[in-house]
Amino acid sequence: MVWADERIAEAVAQHLPESLTTLQHIYLVEVVWFDRVLGNEAALITQYTAPGTIGELLAALREIHAKWLAWSMDTEDFEVTIPHRNQKGEPFQMPAWQIVLHVVNHGSYHRGQVAAKLRAAGFAPPATDLIVWYREQGQ
Repeated sequence: MVWADERIAEAVAQHLPESLTTLQHIYLVEVVWFDRVLGNEAALITQYTAPGTIGELLAALREIHAKWLAWSMDTEDFEVTIPHRNQKGEPFQMPAWQIVLHVVNHGSYHRGQVAAKLRAAGFAPPATDLIVWYREQGQ
């Protein structure tokens, strides 16, 4: 997620800096779910604001990614239930591992949308497939 968010954000910065809304949404979801796994059951995406420029957004993405990575290294039980509320205020509970997979999947989906916007504007989007990351890591 960290690697892919960084690659797609840099492509937007280079080619479509005025097209931030999808990246801002990815960021906001990463932030709200992070606050939820930390225990803020009432966290709603509407309570947060995304940075307004691509430079600020890149910095904010790096910050939230560092927080997610630190949390994942410190978490001993990914089965722990995380209570939270949806946008309608309805209560839900999910294990932490499902939330992590949701955040990663959500970002993948929306990075695909950004890639399509880049392609439509005449730019080749960066490869953000997991297999590419594995290959770049030499694994």
